[in-house]
Amino acid sequence: MNLELKKIIPFIISLLALFLLCHFRSMPVSQFWKGYRMLYVYGESLSEQDILTVLEKNGCTSVVSYGKQGLPLASHLSPVQAQDSSSYIYRRADFFMDKNHRAMVFYIPENQDSQLERAIREISSFQGTKAGTDGKSSFPWLAPIISLALFAFFFCFSKKKLLYAAGSFFMLLLSFSRPLFTVAAASSMYLFAFFIFHRVWMRKDFLKTVLNSHYVLLFALSPLLVLLLSSPLNSVFYLFAVLGSASFVAIYALLEQSLESRYSFQPVFIRSARMIPVLGRLGIRLLGVLFLSLFITLLSFKFLGNVSSFSNSASMPSLPAPVAHSDGELVQLSDFVNWSWNTVTFPYKKIGEGSDSVPQEGEVVSINDYQQAANGKIVRVSTPAFVFNSDFKDSVYKSIENLDYPALEKMMLRQGKNASFGYAKKASASNSERFGSLLLLVFITLTAALGINYILGRKRYGLSI
Repeated sequence: MNLELKKIIPFIISLLALFLLCHFRSMPVSQFWKGYRMLYVYGESLSEQDILTVLEKNGCTSVVSYGKQGLPLASHLSPVQAQDSSSYIYRRADFFMDKNHRAMVFYIPENQDSQLERAIREISSFQGTKAGTDGKSSFPWLAPIISLALFAFFFCFSKKKLLYAAGSFFMLLLSFSRPLFTVAAASSMYLFAFFIFHRVWMRKDFLKTVLNSHYVLLFALSPLLVLLLSSPLNSVFYLFAVLGSASFVAIYALLEQSLESRYSFQPVFIRSARMIPVLGRLGIRLLGVLFLSLFITLLSFKFLGNVSSFSNSASMPSLPAPVAHSDGELVQLSDFVNWSWNTVTFPYKKIGEGSDSVPQEGEVVSINDYQQAANGKIVRVSTPAFVFNSDFKDSVYKSIENLDYPALEKMMLRQGKNASFGYAKKASASNSERFGSLLLLVFITLTAALGINYILGRKRYGLSI
């Protein structure tokens, strides 16, 4: 029973890993806004409320639209204040139209892609109406191809090619399932670790030797911790890829044992695993290939990883979006902060003072009070009520987070406190890799350090490499 269980478990784990990597594969999607997809609608047959009804019917929730915007902040002393046409409250309406004011614009929280696609098809079915989105998927081939090329190179030097292919399959699948440069680098590290492992396969004490070798363990397990800094989800998928690889190797061992059992004579290796250098001359040279591969991965990420490969439709209008430099056509988050300052300080200012002025850093609005001094005279005492500084700005940002409706300001804040907004026609990939350059440098540094350590160790004992 236990023997049968040992045979079944590897198949179960490998099928589970295969399902997870295939079913939860990631495809980069182009979009303007971090955390949101955009919907633009041409046509006059549908009102904003009609479009919202279609979106809700198809499962799109928490949609940011013009009609859902409220007053984000008010003074309890003066809740009703006149606003002129240049006020932030009026100018923010531009975020819900294209640059030429011909299309209505809506913002749908991400992870509602299928719901949004259904809604677009239904909206476009109305006569004289056309709908589109900024989102477009495109598979970035470069990252997984780097891993595939490295595998092909190692495969040429492997002595047990079927074993090496079996142990590498899930790592290659991971590279194509989550086509990110950091994941490609992690897979490359594992491919080298397994190459070292397969060289001592089935020699006496090969498992004990591998477990005692910090080279194999560091190359195989360090990516698990490094990826955790960028994306815990990528780290989890890497773990499943390792388990899937181990299961395939176990299945390979079962098949190998089954084939060998047919023969009465079974040859064994003369030299045990301990007598085989962990890296050896071939290993240290292939380590150099790994280092070069990781360096190419870093350069590719720096110069090509953030370049948009998405060619949006020519019919897409110029839409509100985060941009590198604002041209002043759209209000900024700083305009909202300034408006908030003028709103809350309005009751404390003299009648006639500008309600749309731009506050200066450190500006103070005080409350005047009168007290009797020690000499019996009545003196005026000024107490600061508001100071335009970082504390005030942080309080404004906190008030945004507490808004109970899908506010434009929440979406703006998610892009970053220093983000700039303008019009754009081309979106970029949405899944930028967190700490990508840093993590790739960690992989490169670790590879270089282990290589140097091995070379110095050999030199110390007078051995050649």
